[in-house]
Amino acid sequence: MNDPAKFREQLNTVFRADHDAGAVPLLLAEVTDPRVSAGFEHFSLFFHGPSDRILPQGTYAMQHDALGTLDVFIVPVIGSNAERIIYQAHFSRPTPASAAP
Repeated sequence: MNDPAKFREQLNTVFRADHDAGAVPLLLAEVTDPRVSAGFEHFSLFFHGPSDRILPQGTYAMQHDALGTLDVFIVPVIGSNAERIIYQAHFSRPTPASAAP
């Protein structure tokens, strides 16, 4: 699943990241507009997580009520504070023209 429109439909819903200490709820707070560069479309997701459970950079199995299970690589980013930790997931896919044989 690397379609920004599908994620945008899920703004302000919770994804549950599987972690050794239990599932960590992550609110999908932002989906950036796609941009094209060198034949690839790029976009990012920004999640807000609880400040008392920091997830290290890595790939997590995320459960979502509408999207099912997704493996997503997230990174904690600048902007986190005492109320929340912000995580970014970045996606890149070939544009339709560059994906043709």
